[in-house]
Amino acid sequence: MLESGAGFAGYRLERVLGQGGMGTVYLAEHPRLPRSVALKLLNREFSADRELQRRFEREADVVAQLDHPSIVGVYDRGSDDGYLWIAMQFVRGTDAASWDSRAHEPGVTARLIGETASALDYANQHGVLHRDVKPGNILIADAEHGREIRAVLTDFGIARVATANTQLTATGTFTATLAYASPEQLSGELVDHRSDQYSLACTLFAMYAGHPPYTATNPGQVVAGHLSQPVPRLTTIRPDLPPAVDGVIARAMAKRRDERFGSATEFTDVLRDALEGRHIAAPTVRQPWTGHAPQTPGSGEHAHQPWTDPAQQWHGSDGHVQQPVPLAHGSGGQVQPGWVRAEYGVPVGDPRMSAMAAGGPWQHAPVGGPEPSKAAAYFVGTVTLLFSLSIAAFLVYGITQTLDEIDRGKDPSGSFIAIAVLTVLVAFTGSGAVLLLCARTAGRVMSIITAVLVGLFALFGVIGSAMGEVYAATAATAAVFVLAAALVGFAASPSTGRWIRYRKAVRASRWR
Repeated sequence: MLESGAGFAGYRLERVLGQGGMGTVYLAEHPRLPRSVALKLLNREFSADRELQRRFEREADVVAQLDHPSIVGVYDRGSDDGYLWIAMQFVRGTDAASWDSRAHEPGVTARLIGETASALDYANQHGVLHRDVKPGNILIADAEHGREIRAVLTDFGIARVATANTQLTATGTFTATLAYASPEQLSGELVDHRSDQYSLACTLFAMYAGHPPYTATNPGQVVAGHLSQPVPRLTTIRPDLPPAVDGVIARAMAKRRDERFGSATEFTDVLRDALEGRHIAAPTVRQPWTGHAPQTPGSGEHAHQPWTDPAQQWHGSDGHVQQPVPLAHGSGGQVQPGWVRAEYGVPVGDPRMSAMAAGGPWQHAPVGGPEPSKAAAYFVGTVTLLFSLSIAAFLVYGITQTLDEIDRGKDPSGSFIAIAVLTVLVAFTGSGAVLLLCARTAGRVMSIITAVLVGLFALFGVIGSAMGEVYAATAATAAVFVLAAALVGFAASPSTGRWIRYRKAVRASRWR
């Protein structure tokens, strides 16, 4: 860490605003203009990493394209003495994670969220998705010079230009914060502006309620909440709010993104109408799970403030640094370095960005919450496995017959071809069944192919036996055809898809 008062890249460092595993943010004096900036430095060990360097520089490039009063400005960037740095707008105030909505009128919170929504829609119009909207990334600037407090969106560190051809995170990794991540982010699907809307609705819920909508002691339960649990009713925690607010939040947090509002601004406009009694009932949002909403934990579980990126550790109006209390998840109660923490979730993915010590409870967290039904997938996987075993029985029989032919001096070339074909079928069908039972998308596809092939063979059998008037064989092959058709239906059903996506998201949430 550099000392206060030291010079760096022409700036004079005044004091530390915040520090994390990736770097440090300083309050610095501009070398030529009479103003202060927030100078964000990436630690030297990370500055040498080319991918992280591109990601850090990308934050400056992305925000430099945007000119909006509710988006933190970027003034300059560079490299000096082994450090990568970004000079950003200095915002005097706090952040939404420390916001006490009960101390203000509900409309004030709605206005701040509305300003953030305007920033998100503006960024989207310029082809930029934020992808990590959460309270810690919304700064609340102090009121001054006759201007009300206002929201400023910051930390575009994992933002992505919607038309970009490059992806700075490795395939299959996930870098948003679980407590505010959309179902499509957790499922590894392509995201659009409606994902930021979902995260903004989670942020609104947290600002009003004091905690995120899905709270749990392990990440598996949080993932289950976003993927399969109904949206909790905010009015059970804030009965002072109009009941119509619940419907607005439920629509913005719909599991299917095409059921959400058309834009973040539309969402916040309808929210304000609901608060002011002008709300028209929003369309009913379908929910894939109808169990009980998660219970609200006690105040002790929410005693800690989120641990956010150092760029968001701004000083408060009293001039002191807003220091968060880190959540201890490592062995011995120690906070593991390198993790950017947030309540009930942390960014995951790049192991160079997050070094978790072995043995911590986060590594093998049990899956909690309601899991989507796996009955259809298990039925398909089990029957497909039985098909594979049946083919394997024919394979064994063929091998014994071939060996007998060899002993009798007959040419076994035709039998070898049949054995090869049966071996491929056994391997394909068996692998598909096992992969499906392990909740892999490839297993779902392979099982569908197997069922289609079995159905075609059965259909030919039905036609042939019917023409030969062998009715017992006709009935048997017809039954196999019906079973194959059922397998295709069950494998392709939304129920199977939801279960596979759920398991995929849970696997992604188990950090190693």
